[in-house]
Amino acid sequence: MDLDIKQEGKICTLKVKGQLKSGEPVIQFDAAVQAALSSGHIFLILDLEAMPYLDSSGIGAIVDALRNATKAGGDVKLVNPSPFASKTFKMVGILNLFAVHMSQTDAVVACGSARSEFSEG
Repeated sequence: MDLDIKQEGKICTLKVKGQLKSGEPVIQFDAAVQAALSSGHIFLILDLEAMPYLDSSGIGAIVDALRNATKAGGDVKLVNPSPFASKTFKMVGILNLFAVHMSQTDAVVACGSARSEFSEG
């Protein structure tokens, strides 16, 4: 799994490329989320378009990201979850916990006050 990470203002965009499953991918994802939150990027945008698969550990990591971001006063937005991710989130009953957006720009706008500090580049 690869992560493309962009941080601007209070927003951190994490584009997940590949499978988010137990072991190194989840460890890498958790570390990126913790680094973002600890450096003040409390709005996390998870671009899941290029994530063809996730397992229960990946689901747990995404839910933990939401819990920790909310605790810090921020939020997690999902962008273009892959069909497998959408189906899995619905099946385990967590899709309704997240705002789902069609583009990163829409997700940034939804982050409200943080949007003026973010510009796509």
